[in-house]
Amino acid sequence: MSTPRPNLTRQLVGDLLQLVQEGVVRPGTKLPTEAALMERFSVSRTVVREALSQLQASGIVRTYQGRGSFVLATPDEHGFEVGAVSPGDLDAVLALLEFRTGVEVEAAGLAALRRSPAQLAQIGEALAEFADASERPTAAVDADFAFHLRVAWSSGNRHFPQLLESLGRGMLAIPRSRLGHDERAFARTYAEHAAIHDAIESSDPLAAGAAMRTHLVNSSRRLRA
Repeated sequence: MSTPRPNLTRQLVGDLLQLVQEGVVRPGTKLPTEAALMERFSVSRTVVREALSQLQASGIVRTYQGRGSFVLATPDEHGFEVGAVSPGDLDAVLALLEFRTGVEVEAAGLAALRRSPAQLAQIGEALAEFADASERPTAAVDADFAFHLRVAWSSGNRHFPQLLESLGRGMLAIPRSRLGHDERAFARTYAEHAAIHDAIESSDPLAAGAAMRTHLVNSSRRLRA
């Protein structure tokens, strides 16, 4: 089964959250069926299920076998925001990496403890998409962001992915060596991502946190260089 494109899934999550925030679907009531959501938003069943999975992990909906998905709570409308960081402002970019380290190391450790087989597969698919995009910088950025976001969702704590989503792709500090198709630099970055995946696969929270820290610290070093 193919993996839903991250942008389609995020769009559907946003659309469903809007229905809840606007009171169209109230807490305690049932969401439309998968088939109805597919038709209404013109997306695949895979996208619908991934969006519902993310909402369930966020504690906003709960899915019951044979009964459907029900809204549990209204999401908080006030999200965390970080001011725009210029790629040319090295100090600001490095500060953002330090901030991400404090967040993503813990998220990776929790993901190693809590991830489901499906979530592990999604992390692995994002890793494969990153490997395939070695000569396509835009696709590599999309896959890179998807990898970090899926690790965050696998933590089982909705605040981690919501924070990364608020940062967007601008949170990724891409050194010139990667944009210039430096195969060695890309290979090092891929190996760091693979180490994170492998530790999560092994259900080793200490190794997962350490691998994430190593990746982000190395990202800082590459930028400084």
